[in-house]
Amino acid sequence: MEQILKDLKTLCMASGAAGQCEIVEACKNLLNGLVDSIEVDAMGNVLAVRHCGKADAPTILLEAHLDEIGFLVSYIDDNGFLHVEQAGGVDGRVLTAQPLIVHGYKTYCGVFGAIPPHLLDDQSAVPPLSKRTIDVGLSAEEAKKNIPLGSRVTFAPSFSMLNEHVVTAKALDDRAGIAAILHCLRKLDKNLSVNVAIAFCVQEELGCRGSIPAVNKLAPDEAIVVDVSFAATPDANPYECGKMGQGVMIGVSAVLNTGITARLQSLAKEREISQQAEVMGGVTGTDADRISTALLGVPTALLSIPLRYMHTPVETIDVMDVVAVGDLMAAYILDKGAKL
Repeated sequence: MEQILKDLKTLCMASGAAGQCEIVEACKNLLNGLVDSIEVDAMGNVLAVRHCGKADAPTILLEAHLDEIGFLVSYIDDNGFLHVEQAGGVDGRVLTAQPLIVHGYKTYCGVFGAIPPHLLDDQSAVPPLSKRTIDVGLSAEEAKKNIPLGSRVTFAPSFSMLNEHVVTAKALDDRAGIAAILHCLRKLDKNLSVNVAIAFCVQEELGCRGSIPAVNKLAPDEAIVVDVSFAATPDANPYECGKMGQGVMIGVSAVLNTGITARLQSLAKEREISQQAEVMGGVTGTDADRISTALLGVPTALLSIPLRYMHTPVETIDVMDVVAVGDLMAAYILDKGAKL
């Protein structure tokens, strides 16, 4: 678990809103030594392969997205305040007084402003993003000179332990998925019977755009997508949520491959890996939807990590769920190779 915590901290502290390269470099560095080849494609996806060296061996893809929600500067007013557009589904309820990093010609600390409660007629109202501004402490002249329009804005990096295995941070969606794949790679034998391809994809938060080019390049025979899903909180419908600390959420959906899903379920039972079902009547809302229809169709399964407070700067997971996801992927890959 110590290595997973180290990986998570490295990943979550890196900036990775749409178009940013810091998270790309972090992923490449973490993959180094675990795979035979690493490249970054034209979209910015990080692609890697561990070859088994056997002719005609199938390729299993493990995929997670590396991008995080954020903003782009769209206007700087005459008082030096920044106006922004969102890049991804940001939860507007948490923006008031939120610390930020503005990635201009250099990085600036900023905050979303907040009207004092004494001056509010309705303290329950949530201002739309169009009514919010970011204060970076600069004059209009300084801000316009140093922060070009289109500059990315991310939540301030954070990483805290709530207890020995519960973590809260920004961007655990889906850096937790990346950490699970890294854990899987460390568990695999050097002598594999299948090729293992890795795709850490961009622009999932913008409509799952990066995964199709990744699949076109890697041409896998099967895919397992790792993402996060809703973990139960006292104010959420328990029937729509998994339970944090109760293991891997195995996706069951009309768009997912029933054979791979069933084998993952049986392996989890055989290996005593904690599991819970995530039932979806249609699409999953993850890269699995795009990957399953890429090329001529790719049999695809989905494993999810229960996460509280999605799309906020305080996303929260139990690291033991990350361990369960990585363990199950490793078991599936080794089982697949053993049957060839």
